[in-house]
Amino acid sequence: MSRRLGIAMPSNRFVAAPALAGLKDFQRTTVEYVFQRLYGSDSTSRFLVADEVGLGKTLVARGIIAKTLEHLQDKVDRVDVIYICSNAAIATQNVNRLN
Repeated sequence: MSRRLGIAMPSNRFVAAPALAGLKDFQRTTVEYVFQRLYGSDSTSRFLVADEVGLGKTLVARGIIAKTLEHLQDKVDRVDVIYICSNAAIATQNVNRLN
């Protein structure tokens, strides 16, 4: 919250920390690595995260999206996230996790 004239005012800033808080160390490391590859000095325009079933790729994606939103909020007017999945049941499950 920001303060103005002694009145607490809500901030409209996006903060990635809540999306990163529940990640395991190896997931957070992956988020940081991918983010640096996308927005660091030696950046790339695409990146694929592939791992065994159940290791948290969806949670990693959520962390990357959160860091990206935080990073770009003062640079662009809009960020579109496109989610591609092999079937509707998995898509529904994962969209709920991403939200």
